Amino acid sequence: MIPIHATATEDPRRLRWVVPAEQLPPRGRVRVVPGRLGALLDAGVIDEIVVAGNGILITIAAAGGWREVGDDIREALGEALLDSAGWTVDETSFPAGKLEVAVEELLSGSVGALAASHGGSIELVSVVGHQVTVRMAGACDGCPGASATLRDALERELRRRVDEQVVVSSENDSNSLSFGRKLLSLLVR
Repeated sequence: MIPIHATATEDPRRLRWVVPAEQLPPRGRVRVVPGRLGALLDAGVIDEIVVAGNGILITIAAAGGWREVGDDIREALGEALLDSAGWTVDETSFPAGKLEVAVEELLSGSVGALAASHGGSIELVSVVGHQVTVRMAGACDGCPGASATLRDALERELRRRVDEQVVVSSENDSNSLSFGRKLLSLLVR
């Protein structure tokens, strides 16, 4: 069994399924996928499957909901990942550019180690043009220092390596008071 887990995205119809890197099919828009997952795609239950970053983005049809189809999709995805030869991916629709490669190197290297040393992690969500979106998890989610880590460590290094126009943002940035900030406010009193 391949260890996979789902994480939310900004689109409630789309989940990112985090998959071990060695189990990922090539990056791009999936055209054909084996087994029950392919049947769900062909039947229109799933609108789109895209392999990007460290996971697989699956968007369900507007008529459905993750509560109804989530368990079936998870099981079907696990089975499909065991048949790597059965995937047909349009790699030209989602080219792995220099920026994405640099982000992945930093997140699996120095920046990821920095986050892990504080009990957190940073995951790549997407790269669109010069805009990099990440997800802060664990202790990094809501940490008052997270924005400094993104700006001072990740964004600065990406600008140095790739292009001065790179902008990094977190998909879990929110105006609401996070658990980490609440905890910090209690300690500061």
